[in-house]
Amino acid sequence: MGVFTQLFSFGHDEDSPELMRAIDRAVSKVEPLLRQSGAYPDDYRKSVMAGLKYAHSLAMSVPGPLTLDADAYSKDSYVHAIFPSKDYIEDAFRSSLAMQSYLRENSSGDCVYALMGMSRHEKTMMGMELLGQVVQHDVAQHVVYFTGHTLENPAPDEQQARELMAWSFFDSLVDKVAKRVDARKQELHSQRQEADMLMARMHVADVEQRPAMEEELSSMLSEMQDTTRALSLRHYLDDFEAVMFNPEQYLSLKATPMILDDLGIRRKTDGMKQGHKVVFNELIGFDRRDWAVMLVCARDMQTETFTNRLDTAYRRLSI
Repeated sequence: MGVFTQLFSFGHDEDSPELMRAIDRAVSKVEPLLRQSGAYPDDYRKSVMAGLKYAHSLAMSVPGPLTLDADAYSKDSYVHAIFPSKDYIEDAFRSSLAMQSYLRENSSGDCVYALMGMSRHEKTMMGMELLGQVVQHDVAQHVVYFTGHTLENPAPDEQQARELMAWSFFDSLVDKVAKRVDARKQELHSQRQEADMLMARMHVADVEQRPAMEEELSSMLSEMQDTTRALSLRHYLDDFEAVMFNPEQYLSLKATPMILDDLGIRRKTDGMKQGHKVVFNELIGFDRRDWAVMLVCARDMQTETFTNRLDTAYRRLSI
């Protein structure tokens, strides 16, 4: 039974070992010294549980599983849309360090489940269109394509893959908490630099300039005191609650439906005969790029050594 199943299947248990481990995991990533505060772990239970529930719900919402194998490119319109050729499917397996590491330690079995992410791009190109019986040249066409296919969180079954996904999403929320703290630390650092520069200028200022500069310095020191107080450990709980009680503001899935033909050209919604309707789900806020994500079931995979990957890359660059 997975950790999330234990957390959510038998009601809310504030003293469950699973929840305590999650609190410790979150606090360790933000500030380990929080363990020494009087508020730990009691005051973090509700916010961490809220974050866990949202991460689990989001992981369950990721579409799939989508089968990726040698035949998928020709049989599945979604696979055809996201890969420029069937060879790129195999490349995605080989270039994934997580997948290769998993295969070295586990037998692949019938299928390996994993979260696949990729960057969606769209560009305008001039092409030809058949309008009735007439071929029209130099028509602006919107081409959709994908790069950076990445496979993460490999697992032997769907449940375990989604649980690993949920932990990744939870860790992403915890990172958002840490960034709030880091922003205040950076603000204090900038304030100190400005104060040092102002004091250096005061040393060479004349009598007329000094009163205004002293007033500015006093105001700056007051702001530094406010920032310093905000960095005390008791304020970290506010950061946890700000993120974990409003997780959709920091991490979410956005569905984007579109119609693509076999060349990846985006068609109008009323042109159903020109292409296939495809829905891409983008994970917003996970990292610096927005990923189009899908749970995949990868078949017929093999491990590849680092040397072989270099040889393959070199041959392609030489063509």
